Amino acid sequence: MSKSLSPEAIEALRRLNDVGVDQPAPPLAQSVTAELLASGLAADAGRGEIQITCSGRQYLSGDCD
Repeated sequence: MSKSLSPEAIEALRRLNDVGVDQPAPPLAQSVTAELLASGLAADAGRGEIQITCSGRQYLSGDCD
């Protein structure tokens, strides 16, 4: 996967990857949220939060759980 993300979006993706099940997502800038959603690396989790997707995990590590 060779999508180019801003440094802020990459850091946000790392932070989302560290969030445990049933834990609230860290607050992210609206522009970063939009970038992650548009790239398919995060998905809307409701309540104004997003969560990392399998594609997001692949972007970070090249492997998906």
